[in-house]
Amino acid sequence: MTGPAVRMPLPSVPMSPILAPDIPEGPEWCYQIKWDGVRTIVRLDGLGGVELFSKKMERRNKTFPEIVDYLKTLKVGPCVADGEIVYFDGVRPNFQRGRLGIRNGNGRDELLLVLFDLLHDGDEDLRPLQMRERFERLASKFPEKTPRLMVSDLFYDGQALWEWLYERGWEGLVSKRLDSPYTEGKHHQSWYKKRKELYLKAEVVGIKLREGQVSSLVLRYEDQYVGHVSGLNYASKRVLEQFMRDYPGECPFKELTPGMKKSEVAWLSVPFPCRVSALEFTDSGLLRQPRLIGFGEGEF
Repeated sequence: MTGPAVRMPLPSVPMSPILAPDIPEGPEWCYQIKWDGVRTIVRLDGLGGVELFSKKMERRNKTFPEIVDYLKTLKVGPCVADGEIVYFDGVRPNFQRGRLGIRNGNGRDELLLVLFDLLHDGDEDLRPLQMRERFERLASKFPEKTPRLMVSDLFYDGQALWEWLYERGWEGLVSKRLDSPYTEGKHHQSWYKKRKELYLKAEVVGIKLREGQVSSLVLRYEDQYVGHVSGLNYASKRVLEQFMRDYPGECPFKELTPGMKKSEVAWLSVPFPCRVSALEFTDSGLLRQPRLIGFGEGEF
């Protein structure tokens, strides 16, 4: 016979770091690597039962069966932990390859669960406790690093960690107050994230339309299609509407992505420059999370 199931309620949403340009400093702060993966809440019932939940608290057991199978073997008792599932390519976490692996079943051996917080330990709700105490409990419960699971290390020199990550092309870091409780969403001033970005000057070669209205800009960089960027205000859209009527052209690319082939695009005979930022180039050569900074050849 087994005892009654331990009640471990889930958060409505995970605690999320707030994007900030600076790294807070002081003895009250610690730092962790920002793993470039899929945010995941893990609930273990202590009897071999495993539940994985996405950032939107949707079930993800069928998406990551390898992680589920590994967690079933652990003898750590009932708990709820917070972390990310990442694709680690041997050099750094790779979000794009992780997504491809999820969709196509490729590269499954490289999927790794990285834990960084503990919300419940048995029937004890740890969320009101300080972050330092939750982390100590997490590290004690999962002391070994394996190819499938590890606890993310804590660092106490944020600038040194940022320089190390930046030099190696990792995504960034998360700063956390050591005395912070676990607060759902972003209703706090305790967790901040700093991400690396790349900046480039691209050419606008087309205007993507939605229901006949200007939606975003189609970009070319070093003669290659690199995606499209939105963020246009009303005034810019009015100018672009006139520009595409004055300078109609043909598609300059030999090949397009399936999504672009289905899109309505007004190609231009006269490209013009714009400045954009992005997290990185994906494996397929597209800008990840591009952001429009401005037009022309100005400085960033």
